[in-house]
This record gives sequence, C-alpha cells and structure tokens, in this order.
Amino acid sequence: MSGLHRNPGFDEPTCMASPTVDDHFEIVTSTAYWMAKQLPFQVHRTPLIRVGAVALARTIATHPADSTVGLETRCRQEVRRAIRDFIADRFEA
Repeated sequence: MSGLHRNPGFDEPTCMASPTVDDHFEIVTSTAYWMAKQLPFQVHRTPLIRVGAVALARTIATHPADSTVGLETRCRQEVRRAIRDFIADRFEA
C-alpha cells in the first residue's frame, strides 16, 4: 500500500501527494522574471523558463526525502543555477 495511509476513523484510504512541477512552477517564472530584469541587456524570458522548468523537474525527481535542505529551497537554488548557467553560456563576452 505504497503512498496510501488509512485515516483513523475513516474507511477510505488517503493518498499522500508527491510534489509536482505544477506545484512549484511559480519558482521558475518568478526567478526567470527577476533574473531577466537584472541584466543590462534584454533577454526573452521564454528560454529562461524552459531551462528553469527542466531544472525544477530534475530537482523534484531526485530530491531525497531525508534531505536536510527543504524541497522548495533546493528547487530555488537549482532553477537559479540553471538560468544563470544558460545566460553565461549564451551571452559570453
């Protein structure tokens, strides 16, 4: 009965929801917006959001349950890192 737990006093099992990309997608959009605004040149947010979404999905899929760093914190770190690396690779001086 993986992922299902019985509620005491109830006959129906309840599912413990796993976090999804949709649950944390705001991290991607807000980080992409903020980072694009910080640049001295104009960058479209769409590629930043794509890169951030991939990083978010990878982080959610690989985040260990017993980690001392919370999932949201780790997602913010990885999304920021992925977008920063994309900008650095794409717009090298």
